[in-house]
Amino acid sequence: MAKQSEQMTHEAESLAECVPGYVTVNVAARIIGVSARSVYGYLNSGKLPGVRVGPTRLVSTQEARTYERRTLGRARTSPPRWHTPPRQNPQYLTILKVRLHPGQDEALEQKLREMRAEHKHLLPGTAARYIARNQHNPNSVMILLVWRNAALPPEEERAAAFASLRADLAGILDWETAALTEGEVLLHA
Repeated sequence: MAKQSEQMTHEAESLAECVPGYVTVNVAARIIGVSARSVYGYLNSGKLPGVRVGPTRLVSTQEARTYERRTLGRARTSPPRWHTPPRQNPQYLTILKVRLHPGQDEALEQKLREMRAEHKHLLPGTAARYIARNQHNPNSVMILLVWRNAALPPEEERAAAFASLRADLAGILDWETAALTEGEVLLHA
């Protein structure tokens, strides 16, 4: 069965090479960043145009590159209720505010794309990580980390993770201006 699937994939790729400007569903999936099953769903629902050549479905390379995925999930109809962290597993926040070096906007964007793509700076023990720009002062960057006590690594490990993040963003963020705030979470949503 796997051999037959491999043969069909090879045939589809060969066919796509013969049709300029089109790629297979598998290649389109890699371009968009989803599974092949999702691409078939987009094709079937008409969200992504494609062509059928015999039993094979092909997607325009340009359409795959410009395809905008919808936000996952559904919009909330009411805000979530407040919760208190369990006593045996409290949450902690680390908020770091730091200034962006002048003219480093694009470098910051590029570095954040790289961090995401390469799965860098995951900061072991964090339950959530946010990097944001201040809407009222775009030269101010905020890094917000949510830690769970049960997964909180030793102080040395956290310090090493922060040092690695600082080193990676050294030419972009002015660490001399960094202001650190830490606290225990009392309520969360």
